[in-house]
Amino acid sequence: MDTDTPLSPTSRRMQARIIEAVIDTVAEHGISATTLALVAQTAGVSQGVLVFHFRSKEGLLTATLRRQNAEYRDLWLQAQTKADPLDRVLALLRADYSPEICTRRTLALWFAFWGEAAARPVYRDLCEAAERDRAQAMEQAAHDLVAIYGGPDAGLLARAVDSMTDGLWLQMHLHGARMPRKRALEQALAHLRLLMPHLADRI
Repeated sequence: MDTDTPLSPTSRRMQARIIEAVIDTVAEHGISATTLALVAQTAGVSQGVLVFHFRSKEGLLTATLRRQNAEYRDLWLQAQTKADPLDRVLALLRADYSPEICTRRTLALWFAFWGEAAARPVYRDLCEAAERDRAQAMEQAAHDLVAIYGGPDAGLLARAVDSMTDGLWLQMHLHGARMPRKRALEQALAHLRLLMPHLADRI
């Protein structure tokens, strides 16, 4: 289906239902083992419906990655409304551990796409664009934070915060219940206190 053509409410609901089925299928089976047949079975529709809406497995997977990136972007953009840069950094960090996007299911999806990014230019481009925008938001917030309150190099601060999240996401993905979302957030905040000890009472 032409993505520039406005969708009816029924078509939007159907596409959303199918994408939810893709996430479930990729999270359980991985990208390589995800087939139109499996997605159709999970969504409770025919393969013809999938082809009508997304044309191919590649189109289906790309649409899923685009939607997940957009949902994450909408979430962290809310942090940009914070006037105080510390509040902005904290809001960006908390967004990474929000129940809307930080679930075993969603992390499994993202790690699956990241694993394929080197071999699939379309996935690589989408992942790099999403990461670049998010990294720039954290870098600007860190720059403003250091300018007002002092602290380490702003670029290093931003990279340290985001690298900690990358590591905690990996632990959550690999270890599941042993690294719940609340514990991961607590560790991320403790790490930020180490980086900005003079602001620890506000973190």
